[in-house]
Amino acid sequence: MTRNVLLTAYTLLFSLASLFGQDSRSPADQLTASINATSRGNGEHSTYVSGFEVVNGTKEVKDLGFYFSQILFKVRGKWYPQIPGLQQAIGKKSGTTVVEFEVNQDGSLGKARTIESAGDMSMDAAASQAIYSSAPFARLPEAYPEKLLTMRMHFGYAQPASAQAPTWDGPNWGAHPAGNAVLHQMGHGVTAPKATFSPDPEYSEQARKAKYVSASWIAGTVDAQGVFADLCLAQAAGSGLDEKAMSVEVEFHLS
Repeated sequence: MTRNVLLTAYTLLFSLASLFGQDSRSPADQLTASINATSRGNGEHSTYVSGFEVVNGTKEVKDLGFYFSQILFKVRGKWYPQIPGLQQAIGKKSGTTVVEFEVNQDGSLGKARTIESAGDMSMDAAASQAIYSSAPFARLPEAYPEKLLTMRMHFGYAQPASAQAPTWDGPNWGAHPAGNAVLHQMGHGVTAPKATFSPDPEYSEQARKAKYVSASWIAGTVDAQGVFADLCLAQAAGSGLDEKAMSVEVEFHLS
């Protein structure tokens, strides 16, 4: 028997984290699947990647803990819903918008400006809107000594997908049960498998040099032997982090 699950790879912490069922997907997650499924040209997939650099207080990054991922996922939730409309209006254009912005101690948004254009005003506007509409953020953690956090968020439009990190295509998040196996979703008596072996993914050299931080969301199938297979990319990090997350071998226990 196979069970379809979503696995979150928090490249920010270089580790694999918790499991979520298909039914727990947010509207932004569902839009991501739609975006990936329609983002093709000449039979090739493309991805919409996002991540950030920390401009100030880099020595105290560890003091921010999960704060980075909270900002990343909140901004993604405002950015992804805009992409289908962009595709319809301007087609599948490739480019990267970089927005630098400040987060005040109370979580309010400080100065924000576009420091790198994707080459299209609509794409730049969508990136900026994702930042503005996400504010205010949570207060900066008390353990963080700075009064201001400055970040540069990268919004990569229609970036080339790699064979090592294939994007989602088709039903069931890419899950294709072998033989006569039946695909089950979590819920209604089907519980999430528990990871028994989940080593940390390596950080990519490209991301390390750029001081780039992000997170990949990966979908796949856990089979009766507890092996995670049929992997596909649901949300992309970019800068080689997706390939590193995909390469990690994870084993599960099915209760």
